[in-house]
Amino acid sequence: MLKKTVLLIVFSSLSLGLLAQSTSNFTVTPEKPQNGSPIQISYNPVGTPLASAKEISAVVYQYINYHWNAVDLKLFLSEKKWKASFKTPIDCGLLAFKFKSPDTVDNNHDLGYFVMINDKDRKGALAPGAYAGWGLARSPKYGKDIPGYIKFKGISDTATFHWLNQEIYYNQKAKPILALDYAIALKGYLGEKAADRLQLAGKYMTRPEATERDLLNGKYLYQNLLVKKETVDSIQQVLITKFPSGSLARLQAYRSISANSNIDSMISASLRFLGKFPEYKTDEKFDNENRINYGIVYQNLMVFSTMKGYKTDYVSKYADSLSYSMLPSVYYKLIWIPFHRKEGNMDQFAQFSDILVRRFENFKANRPQNLEYFSPKEWEEQYRKAFVSTLSATHIGLLNLKEKYAQALPYAIDAQRELKYNNAEINNEHAIILKKLKMSKELENVLLKSMYNNQASPEMIAMLEEMYVARKKSKAGFDTYLESLKNPAIKAAEESDQKANMIKKEMPAWSMKDLSGKTVNSSDLKGKTVILDFWATWCVPCKASFPGMKIAVEKYSKDPNVVFYFVDTEERGETYKEEIAKYIKENNLPFNVLFDNKVPGEKTNSEVFSKICKAFKISGIPQKLVIDKNGFLRFLSLGFSGSATGLADEMSGLIELTKNAE
Repeated sequence: MLKKTVLLIVFSSLSLGLLAQSTSNFTVTPEKPQNGSPIQISYNPVGTPLASAKEISAVVYQYINYHWNAVDLKLFLSEKKWKASFKTPIDCGLLAFKFKSPDTVDNNHDLGYFVMINDKDRKGALAPGAYAGWGLARSPKYGKDIPGYIKFKGISDTATFHWLNQEIYYNQKAKPILALDYAIALKGYLGEKAADRLQLAGKYMTRPEATERDLLNGKYLYQNLLVKKETVDSIQQVLITKFPSGSLARLQAYRSISANSNIDSMISASLRFLGKFPEYKTDEKFDNENRINYGIVYQNLMVFSTMKGYKTDYVSKYADSLSYSMLPSVYYKLIWIPFHRKEGNMDQFAQFSDILVRRFENFKANRPQNLEYFSPKEWEEQYRKAFVSTLSATHIGLLNLKEKYAQALPYAIDAQRELKYNNAEINNEHAIILKKLKMSKELENVLLKSMYNNQASPEMIAMLEEMYVARKKSKAGFDTYLESLKNPAIKAAEESDQKANMIKKEMPAWSMKDLSGKTVNSSDLKGKTVILDFWATWCVPCKASFPGMKIAVEKYSKDPNVVFYFVDTEERGETYKEEIAKYIKENNLPFNVLFDNKVPGEKTNSEVFSKICKAFKISGIPQKLVIDKNGFLRFLSLGFSGSATGLADEMSGLIELTKNAE
């Protein structure tokens, strides 16, 4: 009894001390605001990370109906303090404030600036949501805090239980919403001593009038907190009987989709699933817990039906059902991959791109509910970053292919706001647009900024050369001019990094055949600097890197002591050699191609690459190896960053260091 009394005293002191979180930096008037009423906010940045900020704004997190929603708040400077008026929503129980300048945030040293709201209709009582919001906002392990707002381990289960208990006691309507969190906190607080009270919570969750969500919560409680298998089985039977088309049936149907052995049967199973279990009837919490992802179902229908040449347009049919989080994945698999491989019907992909971009743009004005913790301004930034990083380049490229340059231009301009000319693919498409629209001044600006960042393409270099010759009436001095356009700081940093990463390891011996069937042996290349570029026909970044590698090959074409070999590896099938010969010829690539060897019994031609991967503990392609005149490996370069000029300069730097290595 004494322990319980002490506990109540501690909680009482907590309650009184934390109702408004007033500090020397942050005050609210009135001190005990009511829901639906205006408040005055005063923020003094002295001693905070914003002490020297010239501009300060705020984000207000509102806990409304047990859900976080953020809004922006404009502040004005008065008597060295930043102030604002704010009307508390009628259904809000708790407010949290974040103060920010363009590049700095103050959240009260990760403790947050919180204000608990009083209920205007119940004198002396806090508004619905106040207790729960205050507890859950500081209990990140429950997953109901404000993402990214405060960063600390969190309050104890004991404290979380107290606030949830208070919420349910004063607001009975919160019981079904918070019952499971309450039970989890109770178990964390009392451990095995919580059994009797957990039984009461379980009875409530499994009452005769229980909803499916109540019963699912009860199943979780008996399975994970009380560990009573018989009761779990009993609840499961009730769920099956009472909800024959409910969550458990949906889970079984979802899992059966992937059990199909071919694409046609998978598509049929997916259509049956969506017909019987439409997403608007789903239990999102159950889906998340059991990895039911409607987006994957839509994605499979869109991608596989397109691959198989189905007449039904599942992209148009289901695009508006795609969630914000699934759109990038669908776009990548349906459009990005074939576009960059230059495979398939580009007119069809352009049509699909228009549809998915419209769907994505719909989210710009309509934040998804699970992302409402972003304020409108934050959401605008978040949306633009996501769009630019996942859809922009391909969509602009497809618009350019369709010669819709005026339509593509706003997308390019918006992308440059985010990327600031640091993406070679966007820069190239932007340059094409401006050239086609005869916007010469703007084109030159894009070309110069792209070269300064070393994020350009051979096509852009050709545009610069055309401009240079038009002015100088000669190509003389163009290469020097081109080098002068690059940011010397980028070049210096790259040189320093390359020197720091130089190695000296003995290379395994190898022997492979070239396109003409001639054998090339590593032992015959002593005295030369050798570049081995491992690639495959199915590797998108491998092929994307070829324009940059072409620049490098052409730069050293007259140096007899530098040789490049493009080693085709990890291929399947029987016709890849013919396909590669055709690809090299059609794309005018001055490459010496070697074919990796196929070991008897293996599915792919990967004997040499496997040996090298084992020797140097590497994997993945494109993988470039730079080998010195004595046969020692000096550099490994994995992947492709996207810039042809950047790659060419990288290879040039590695080659020069290797040529001069001892």
